[in-house]
Amino acid sequence: MNEDPTYDPNSPEEKAVFMKYAENILLKMTFSTTQVQQCENVFIFETAYWLTNAIKCNQDNLDICTYQRLQQRLYLQKKIIQKHFEKKKEIRKGIGYLKLICFLTPFLLSLKKKMKVPYLSGLLQPFSDDKVKTERELPPFIYGRDFKCQNFDYKEDQYFHVHGGIEFDISTPSIENALEDFKNNLEKIRDCAVNTFAEDTGYKEYYSIPVMKFNGKSYYVISFELEIFYQQLYKTQWWGAINEIVNNLRLKRLPLTDAQLHEQFKKKFGFKKAMKCKSISFGMKSAVERGLYAVFHTFSRKTSSSTINVSDEAGYAIFHHAALHNRVPIICQLCNANFNVNQRRFIILSQESSKVDMKKERNGPTPLHLAAQACSLETTICLLCFKADYTLSEKRGWMPIHFAAFYDNICIIIVLCRKDPSLLEAEATAENQCTPLLLAATSGALDSIQYLLSLGANWRKTDIKGNNIIHLSVLTFHTEVLKHIIELNIPELPVWKTLVEMLQCESYKRRMMAVMSLEVICLANDEYWKCILDAGTIPALINLLKGSKIKLQCKTVGLLSNISTHPSIVHALVEAGAIPALITLLVSEEPELHSRCAVILYDIAQLENKDVVAKHNGIPALINLLNLDIESLLVNVMNCMRVLCMGNKNNQRAVKDHKGIPYLISFLSSDSDVLTAVSSVTIAEVARDNKEVQDAMALEGAIPPLVALFKGKQLSVQVKGAMAVEALASYNPAIQRAFLEKSLSKYLLKLLKAFQIDVKEQGAAALWALAGQTLKQQKYMAEQIGYNFIINMLLSPSAKMQYVGGEAVIALSKDSKIHQNQICEGNGIAPLVRLLRISKIADGTLLSVIKAVGSICIGVAHTSNPVSQQFVVDENAFPVLIQLLRNHPSPNIKVEVAFSLACIVLRNDLLQKELQENEGFDYADVLYLLHSEDKDICLRAGYALTLFAFNNRLQQYLILENGKMSISIFEPFLESTIETEKAMAAFQIIVLAKVIIDVDHITLTARGVTILVDSLYSADSTTIVLTGNLIATLAHSRAGIPEAFTALGTIQQLCYHLYSGQEEVRMACSSALGYLTYNANAFRLLLKECRNKPNQFLRITKNISRDASINPAFLKEFEMQQKVGLPSLSLEKNGGPSIIPVFKKGKEHRRKSKPKIQPRDSLTFIPPVTNFMGLFKTSKKSTVSHIFSFSSAISSDIITVSRPRIVLLNQLGKHVQKANPEPAEG
Repeated sequence: MNEDPTYDPNSPEEKAVFMKYAENILLKMTFSTTQVQQCENVFIFETAYWLTNAIKCNQDNLDICTYQRLQQRLYLQKKIIQKHFEKKKEIRKGIGYLKLICFLTPFLLSLKKKMKVPYLSGLLQPFSDDKVKTERELPPFIYGRDFKCQNFDYKEDQYFHVHGGIEFDISTPSIENALEDFKNNLEKIRDCAVNTFAEDTGYKEYYSIPVMKFNGKSYYVISFELEIFYQQLYKTQWWGAINEIVNNLRLKRLPLTDAQLHEQFKKKFGFKKAMKCKSISFGMKSAVERGLYAVFHTFSRKTSSSTINVSDEAGYAIFHHAALHNRVPIICQLCNANFNVNQRRFIILSQESSKVDMKKERNGPTPLHLAAQACSLETTICLLCFKADYTLSEKRGWMPIHFAAFYDNICIIIVLCRKDPSLLEAEATAENQCTPLLLAATSGALDSIQYLLSLGANWRKTDIKGNNIIHLSVLTFHTEVLKHIIELNIPELPVWKTLVEMLQCESYKRRMMAVMSLEVICLANDEYWKCILDAGTIPALINLLKGSKIKLQCKTVGLLSNISTHPSIVHALVEAGAIPALITLLVSEEPELHSRCAVILYDIAQLENKDVVAKHNGIPALINLLNLDIESLLVNVMNCMRVLCMGNKNNQRAVKDHKGIPYLISFLSSDSDVLTAVSSVTIAEVARDNKEVQDAMALEGAIPPLVALFKGKQLSVQVKGAMAVEALASYNPAIQRAFLEKSLSKYLLKLLKAFQIDVKEQGAAALWALAGQTLKQQKYMAEQIGYNFIINMLLSPSAKMQYVGGEAVIALSKDSKIHQNQICEGNGIAPLVRLLRISKIADGTLLSVIKAVGSICIGVAHTSNPVSQQFVVDENAFPVLIQLLRNHPSPNIKVEVAFSLACIVLRNDLLQKELQENEGFDYADVLYLLHSEDKDICLRAGYALTLFAFNNRLQQYLILENGKMSISIFEPFLESTIETEKAMAAFQIIVLAKVIIDVDHITLTARGVTILVDSLYSADSTTIVLTGNLIATLAHSRAGIPEAFTALGTIQQLCYHLYSGQEEVRMACSSALGYLTYNANAFRLLLKECRNKPNQFLRITKNISRDASINPAFLKEFEMQQKVGLPSLSLEKNGGPSIIPVFKKGKEHRRKSKPKIQPRDSLTFIPPVTNFMGLFKTSKKSTVSHIFSFSSAISSDIITVSRPRIVLLNQLGKHVQKANPEPAEG
């Protein structure tokens, strides 16, 4: 309910202030008849009620500032009651009865004057005693643990009173003539009223009251008969009965005896205070305050009228106390005793040692003033009946109407304005000559403002300084009033324009209060930022930032940080020159300024203003703040740096150049989880896609603290740490190796076991970043993740998880029939096909899944895997893929689908037949992709067609039938400077030589072979790997092609690459050599190489892929040659026997044959991978050997910028000592 962030009602200070005055505070419900219409004997009335806070203290005991603080707390309590009060049916029912009582009380009194009373015999049965019983005072409460109202700060199990009650305004507005709608339906109203209870003669628990609608409002219809009242003749039985009872009552003698007085005081106040009450003046005052009328009567009989009229030490007489505490009987007794109803307060003007001179203050408050202040409604009506002067002013020039307006007492305003409507515009005779409306705005009396405006109060009025209700509300910081005026939307009361004018004036106080008001208002409604922007507030605020007042600057940046989340505000800030002004403030001495400025720059940087901030030296200024020890400030500064570095290499480099990296790394070891998390994500953005910065961070020692971070149990911090790992390791083999050497992958695997999807996502992304770009490393990481986690990723709703799962499947199944078959046996195909069926899947994820489906079906050198192909077909993948090929809007997806289809049916005549005959596949759907404007799509489409046609004359014929294919399609690639494109095109024209129509197949084959052989001489390892794999494929294709490769010296070049330091190069060349051994000439040449260099054979066998093929005859022949004796081994330098025989005993002296060059493993530090066979089988559940516990408190993102809603001025300067004190008033 508290919409003012600057006010904390639960602070100890506010509680203490409230409890100091708790005994003098009450909350009243006041009922008042607002309208009465009459048509003959039918009365139409409307009644309203108000909740009113009243504080029974005079101005000496309660200053204006304290009143405002109390009223702010009481206003919140009143809002809570108003919100929930009428939720219960019983309370609504009771309010209805009270509204009826409010009208009937003055109505029956006025009927009695006309000697008419209700006919009691015609009324309904009376309520039971329990329902009408009430208390003059509420019984005391006891404060327990379950006490709901938190406003009272009493000790537990302590009794205390709450004060309040129900009050009726027995004055009524003038009777109006009934509206035509009522007059026209008069007979219907009478009939409805008369017939309502015609049959309800007996006692019932509930009686239904009829309801009629007029002018859009619903009215209850109630009727009762009247009879003539003659008191003297006792014609009515009930009156006679009452008089008989009264006559038989025993008289209570007044005044009371001294013993009776003492007992009364002891009962009400306790023994201590009762002793003080023996003094007549103190006893009378206490009796008036507590409402002990008999005691007061006794005292008044004991003393003279002059003694009764004596003022207390504060100058207040008994009349004033009675008015303040709403004691009507005492007021009546004093008035009947001819006391002055307009008695002023007395004060001591001079005091001497022997003589006290008492003079009457000419402009002190009268009892009516105090009654209006304390919301004493009954007393106010009583005083007005005794002709109290309501036009008198006290020393500030305030009349009672001004007191009522200032202290938010609507019921008093109603009574006074009924007495004299001209009071609505009455001006105070002193001070600023304010009207009641202006005073209500000054005190924030929102209810009074609403009522005064409903009466037609002139809101154009200003005080003598030219302040209207907007100015006064701003200067006294009553934002609730401002919000109400905004909602009224009166063009002549432009709140926003007025606030801008106050921001631009010279007065420091006006500027400060305008900023403070804007700071609170902008948080009250999500749309108010537009009004602030449209009013032209931003340039005025930026001008304040360029001043020298620290407090004003702090409040200004506080306001701006609350609205700078909106793009329109950011654009306005940039246009107004906010960036240099904010960066200038970063070098000030106030941390609150630093923090808020960093937040605003954070918002500005998110809208492509990163270079502008950097241009004004924003990054060095931010880095300089990292040496402070204020957590909220560091969080905001690092978040700002993070956003500035997103996708901006210059800013990333600037952070490195200005020595910001050591600060960020130092926070990784902080005791604060928030700082650790924020520094992790900042490191992630500073290093992302920037190898120079990645290496610099590794050099500064970022890796050990990041790894240590994962050894804790704070899951939210580990997620942010995983972001840093992902960014640092991405495309950086050295950092990947460093992380893997510290066994980081086993900690990251813990994240995959968490319940939260975002945790799993980040864990998967970090793991795959460590997988690197080499196939072996990716395979290792996929095996570390395990089949079960991979399947879970594919089944996850997260696109990131699905993507990583697809990539892991690709890595595992690449050139590995064992993994392919295990994925199939473990039900790994179904999740892939399921993802293909999802219509709203992300394109990147879909592309990964399509590649995974194709990868499972194809092996080394484009060999097929019939087992996995059949599994894919059994999962009904064909219809889904065909639909994607024909209907998906993305050409990239279409061409990848075509390639995967080619892999599924590769060298499988049955599946090719099923695809074309049962599924309606047509090569035309692929051929048109050859003419795409995207070169990559053309090349990929050619690759797909190549696989369809590979070693299959029928498919080549079908392709030729569906469309003509010319060499011009491939020519751009054959002439390309990109070697991989050139090699791939050469492979395609060799396979499709008989499909391309405008060049004969021999020429095409020769050209393709020549290009591939030339590619082996490339300096690029990627080209060599691709070429080796393509040569391996072509080595088991058409006859004559292996011979052509052999004739062009391919064997020698492939053997040369066996010495490469890169494992993938060695593996590809070994596989190509293996397949070429099936050719006689290649067989002979390779055998010669191995005989001359025996270690060459070891290189081939150690590097060749497990699924690649090598001629068994070659292996057998080499073994035989080895037994006979190889020529090179006979040489002494290669370990052969010495020319002069040397005879030595023992096996330890025998020379062992060792290869000169050991094959280097790119991941020699990786432990052997355990056997993953059977992990997909659902019959057995895998057990987890380690149980990891996580902190569950990750519901909110802990790296969010620290954006407190309000700048607390009393907190400024606590971190640094300011040199220039702020002026108190401007």
